[in-house]
Amino acid sequence: MKNSFPKFSPRIIVAAVAISLGLAASAFAVSQRGGEHCGPGAGMPGQRMEHGMKEMSRLHNELKLDAKQEALWKDAEQAGKDNMASMRERFSKQREENLSLLKQPGADLRAVLKRMDELKAEGKKQHEANRDRWLTVYDSLNAEQKEKARLFFLGKLERMERGGPRGPGRG
Repeated sequence: MKNSFPKFSPRIIVAAVAISLGLAASAFAVSQRGGEHCGPGAGMPGQRMEHGMKEMSRLHNELKLDAKQEALWKDAEQAGKDNMASMRERFSKQREENLSLLKQPGADLRAVLKRMDELKAEGKKQHEANRDRWLTVYDSLNAEQKEKARLFFLGKLERMERGGPRGPGRG
């Protein structure tokens, strides 16, 4: 029986893999930029981030922080914004560099993937440092404020289980 599938040379297969990796890197970079190139929609990352920041602002108001707590809050908030901007810039720059590398014949896919993994690991470290800053804010709260924070995050998790920020099928 004759095989109906065409035979592809290894060079074509490598080119297809390289293009796929480039597209995957592009999609990953766009998602890391907070959806700035995406159209408006309730599920877009940028819109979710904006919604999350509004919710945190509401928690901030409910906590009625003292001066020391306020300083810790502002520090954590600013560091988070700075880290996000920095990583968004780095992902964008790396995306362009990866595309440039992959457009060259004989590109080393291992090197490209290693660079992507290194940047992802750096992002994880920054995420953990930011989380630790927010835990420092939490540690500075009194018992009543901690209870408000607990209830705030409990509500967020319960809404996520129901299908989004506004309930099932609406977010």
